[in-house]
Amino acid sequence: MKNEEEKKTTPTGAEKSDGGSSGSLKEEEKIEKDAIVDSGSGKLKAPEDEHNGSDDTSDVNEKKKQSAHQSNEKATDANVKHVHQGVQQNDNEEATSTSPQEGTIAEIPNENTNAAHEDPAVLENGDDERSVVGPGFMFIAGPDYTGRGIQTGYVSGSDDGNIDEGAVIIEGFLPEDDPSRRRRSRAERTREQRTREHVQRLIDNAITLDDSAVRPIPFEEDGDEENNGLEAAQSNSSENHEEVGKSDNRRWFLPLLGLLIAAGVTLAIALPLSMRGKSENEAQDMTASLSDADCLPGEVDVRFELAKSILSSITSLDLLEDETTPQGKAIRWIVCDDSISVQLLENQDPATGNLPKQKHGFRLGGDAGAAQVTRRYILAVFSYSTSQSSPWNDSLNFLSPDLHECNWHRNYTRGNFPFGDFDPVGVFCTIDKGELNNGEGVVSEILLNDEDHLLYNLVLNFRIDNDLNGPLPLEIGHLIDCSSIGLENNIRLAGSLPQTIGNMIHLINISLLLNGPKFGGELPSSLFQLKNLYTIHIQDNLGKVWSLPPNVQVGDDTQLERLLLVRNNFAGIIPPWLAKLKQLQTLDLSMNNFQGAIPEAIGDLSSVKYLNLMGNNLNGEIPSSLGKLPAIEVLNLGNNALQGELPAPIGNMRTLQLLDVGSNELTSTIPSSFSNLESLKYLVLESNRFNGTVDVLESMKNLTVLLTRSNSFSGALPDGLFSGTSDNVVVDIGDNKLTGELPTSFANMSNLVSLIGAKNSFADNATMEAVCDNSTLLVMDCDACECCEVCCDGENDGVCDFKLDGADDFAGVLY
Repeated sequence: MKNEEEKKTTPTGAEKSDGGSSGSLKEEEKIEKDAIVDSGSGKLKAPEDEHNGSDDTSDVNEKKKQSAHQSNEKATDANVKHVHQGVQQNDNEEATSTSPQEGTIAEIPNENTNAAHEDPAVLENGDDERSVVGPGFMFIAGPDYTGRGIQTGYVSGSDDGNIDEGAVIIEGFLPEDDPSRRRRSRAERTREQRTREHVQRLIDNAITLDDSAVRPIPFEEDGDEENNGLEAAQSNSSENHEEVGKSDNRRWFLPLLGLLIAAGVTLAIALPLSMRGKSENEAQDMTASLSDADCLPGEVDVRFELAKSILSSITSLDLLEDETTPQGKAIRWIVCDDSISVQLLENQDPATGNLPKQKHGFRLGGDAGAAQVTRRYILAVFSYSTSQSSPWNDSLNFLSPDLHECNWHRNYTRGNFPFGDFDPVGVFCTIDKGELNNGEGVVSEILLNDEDHLLYNLVLNFRIDNDLNGPLPLEIGHLIDCSSIGLENNIRLAGSLPQTIGNMIHLINISLLLNGPKFGGELPSSLFQLKNLYTIHIQDNLGKVWSLPPNVQVGDDTQLERLLLVRNNFAGIIPPWLAKLKQLQTLDLSMNNFQGAIPEAIGDLSSVKYLNLMGNNLNGEIPSSLGKLPAIEVLNLGNNALQGELPAPIGNMRTLQLLDVGSNELTSTIPSSFSNLESLKYLVLESNRFNGTVDVLESMKNLTVLLTRSNSFSGALPDGLFSGTSDNVVVDIGDNKLTGELPTSFANMSNLVSLIGAKNSFADNATMEAVCDNSTLLVMDCDACECCEVCCDGENDGVCDFKLDGADDFAGVLY
């Protein structure tokens, strides 16, 4: 045997040694091509036909030996690595290997060589069965190829890989690949790994025609072992194939082989680039499609159809099939890139049609595999829809194919989060209160997956400037496990809140702050029909006009307690249906452009404690029905255009602590019923047209803030005013027609912080020295206060017009 250390020639044109050149590469490809296929018949050639007299056979053989020696050193080591390490198993998946069987080829294509001979279809998806070439063997399709084909190849029977004694040639039909055996997802494997695995499956399942299809290769003592063995193998193979089909039926194979080689060289150049790690922003921006090289048509078509059948209930087929839409991109990510979804889709139970179950799943959404695929799809649509102009500032681990969706977040440090400084921005999940620590009660615990516990809440927490751009998709409303949505400081967020949000039956809180200016529109009526919704907080989204729906069928079981729509440019009327929110405790519609009258029905809000309508364009009279609010603590109607008198029934609000009707067009006197407001602490009547005395205020024993500026109140201040409180007292009674002296009780009030009394008709020296000593801020007319350091002399407008603005300083003091 000649030079037993020399290795057999591996038929791969793309592989070369580390020190090889492009010239040697081309020579190896030419040698291989000439050695394998006859250009006229498509048969495997015998050595004597390899050249047409133009090249010396010994030179060619020498080149083949050199090439084989270089390439097979890599192939031998690589093959061992591929057999034992090429297919990575999941942590919970048991690694398996298939032993070579008689009549099969026991080699896996080398990582560095198989790409050179892949069919173009293989380059696209790594899964075509027409023609795959790897070290030591070759698949040749039959004349009537329809997915199955004739397998022809050879394998060495010796340890050193030479084709010598013991080598066999095998032929047989290849069965179609079984998709159910594909357990690993596309995203967990490289394109090279997928191709090797697929080839190995074909080999393991090869069915030989009969015993004669496996036979020894004749061996001659005198001559080159490698060439003799190869010649015999090729000769036998050619003869056998003449029995299967005529040679002219395989003339199509030569152009195909040329395409294989060209495509392989292209892949060899492009593959290192495709294997580079993608940045976080690139991961968001990728647009997967069924025609991508990384997406396997043979496998993905089944997954795509299955995914469409699952997702078509929430997304139209047109959007799913259009790869340019966020929905089209998302479903392609699901079936091509998402490891978790791919495994679920590939392991559908053929009997029931169900996908494998999750470990524990969610309390509401359950543990069905289809529920997890749907959830990941919805989040992918959200990602694509809100990154249409540019990627997010931080990907927040979104579209991570190997991470549970509860782990799609990053931890930020903030001081105003329920978990303290720890703020997981993105998607995070929590366990139910009390489920840990033997039911002793845990406020909330964040979990990254459902491995050990049933998940209770899913939270969308985007309370940072992450440059979300584009609209919220309709699909977001089908995220039924979501309990809270927080979107803040994303000024390029556009569109409106989708009507489908009414499907989020587990939603408890929604907070939309500091977004816009293209974000707004009419709030969906379905939002107010959610039975578990506790808080709606929409604030400081300036620019686009907002509005409340004109009609909403509110159920008696609605749990909404807090509705805050502050500084959002809301327009239109305040709809009467709000009165049907029987559990509502906080209603804040302040600083908007609401118009019209305050609905009489507002008096039916039997649970409301905080009612703030300040800073709108409301007109008409204050409805007397407000006096029926049994639990009201804060009533702020300031800075509107309200007219008429203060309704006497307001005096029935015995729980009222703050009343602000300042900056309106109200007239008449303070109703005597106000003497019943024993709990009242803050009274703002400024900038109206009230008249009469303020004697009724003496009975308000808890009053600490009184702002009556710019009215026509007259008479003296009652002696018992502010005598019942020990809290700091703030008084602005300027610009009225008050007379007499200040109450003697003021001299004993060490808690009198501010007293603004200028522009009145007080008596000379109406202010005692003690008042000057005790007050931090004191502004009076000069002739009424000899001890004042600063006073109003009728010329100093800055002092005379100084005031405390109740709307700015005190309206939200109890909120």
